[in-house]
Amino acid sequence: MKKLNICKSVILVSCFIALFGLFLPYEKSIGKYRQSLKENPTRMNIEEVNFRNKDVIDISIMENFKVYSYAMNNSSGNDWMQGEAIINVIITISLILSIVLIILFTLLNKSVLTIIFSIIMGISSLLMNYDIVDRGVIPSSNYTYGITYYLYILLAIIMLVCSIINIINNKKKREYH
Repeated sequence: MKKLNICKSVILVSCFIALFGLFLPYEKSIGKYRQSLKENPTRMNIEEVNFRNKDVIDISIMENFKVYSYAMNNSSGNDWMQGEAIINVIITISLILSIVLIILFTLLNKSVLTIIFSIIMGISSLLMNYDIVDRGVIPSSNYTYGITYYLYILLAIIMLVCSIINIINNKKKREYH
């Protein structure tokens, strides 16, 4: 029976956490604003994407993606807004694709490719974080950092370390045979 590869399992579990994380809070409302959203949950907040107050108490990466996708296609001639939306759509797609490709390359025992896409995932997360902070969305008087603001950097590091360990272990196996 083939020995269970713990690092490979850790990478795969990390990828599933990363996929789940797309729906966890990236931005968390705070203070009086949060209270106001909770007190009026059915009031329309962003009509264009059908978000009510209850939908923006905590905002996930996928909810941001929905807003950016709308803004990308409906910027009403505002080139800055359209450009910002396009950048964020690309960053989000690259984050999602890197997670999927990490799963694929981990299952195919392609540790070098797993490392490359772990780095892409980490860079995508850092770019997303930089952008949202640079625009003053978080931290602000209405929102602060959610769990997924930090999640992908931690997961990228875990995946990198496990991939490197896999490479080392595979080299050792080849030396003994």
